[in-house]
Amino acid sequence: MSGLNMLYRWLCAPGGTAVGRFLCIAALLCVLVIVAVPSGIALLIGSPNRDREGIMSISLYDSSTGAIRRMTLQEYLVGVVAAEMPASFGYEALKAQAVAARTYTIRRIIQNREAPCDAHRGADMCSDPGHCQAWCSREELVRKWGVASYISNVRTIIGAVADTDGLVMTYQGQLIDAVYHSCCGGVTEDAADVWGRKAPYLVPVRCDYEGRAGGLTESKTFTSAQLIAALGIRDRAVPTLSSGVRVAATTPTARASVVSVYGVPVLAADLRRALSLKSTALAVRSDSGKVTFTTRGYGHGVGMCQWGADGMAAAGISFDRILLHYYTGVQIQRIRLGPGE
Repeated sequence: MSGLNMLYRWLCAPGGTAVGRFLCIAALLCVLVIVAVPSGIALLIGSPNRDREGIMSISLYDSSTGAIRRMTLQEYLVGVVAAEMPASFGYEALKAQAVAARTYTIRRIIQNREAPCDAHRGADMCSDPGHCQAWCSREELVRKWGVASYISNVRTIIGAVADTDGLVMTYQGQLIDAVYHSCCGGVTEDAADVWGRKAPYLVPVRCDYEGRAGGLTESKTFTSAQLIAALGIRDRAVPTLSSGVRVAATTPTARASVVSVYGVPVLAADLRRALSLKSTALAVRSDSGKVTFTTRGYGHGVGMCQWGADGMAAAGISFDRILLHYYTGVQIQRIRLGPGE
């Protein structure tokens, strides 16, 4: 699928409101004027490639509406990149995100077709970022960005997807689990320490380029009663308030792995989820009967750090070098997908 054709489908695809369609058609007319010069057309279409993956269609369970949508893989990836990474990030970072999302998607589709997942409601993927990947429709992006910014942003993201057409990451000939997160806080995490499963390409690496994230620190304060209720401690044990709250064990990257909450051990991942903390890179402080958790970074910390990728892009580092930094020992390969595959 050409970049211009994909842009048309994104601007004028059916299913939106009458007003939305009117605005998008008006936007397309503006784009056609803008790209009516050779350089603009080249930007949208990209390099010729007869083996484009756009012929592959996938089905998506839209968690926000409950509908199942069918689209090409390329169209899906545009919605994923737009939802998962700020359009203002460097172009090489957006390309790295496109490759990671493509790899994650195809691997997940293969797994789902071998063992269907109930959360997908019969579709290949879902739009729940807690289960698969975030995804935004055209209408959601128009609301999020506004029509004028939508035109510019979606052109950039379509370019990032098209310029990495067919590229995926493999390890020893197999598609990798290309997970990613927002901000690692200086070093990525080992998958084994987060999910209990070892992956040789998902191991800690230093991240020295996420300066623009500003560390992404956040503090949240809770009373003892709030902690006990949120963690369901009384259902498992009798808390001892005098024992306080402390980090009881850490991973090799200094993230919390176990937190002792009034004498009850709680997995840091469970605590993060129950309290909606941004990460398990946390410090604990107790004061006047209240407990404050201060976190560094955002996300599980495994795989590609998106803010780090943006920093690397700003430093002139190409998308393939970004990916090879965060996913240890992988190869970047072009795959060919035919109809029905």
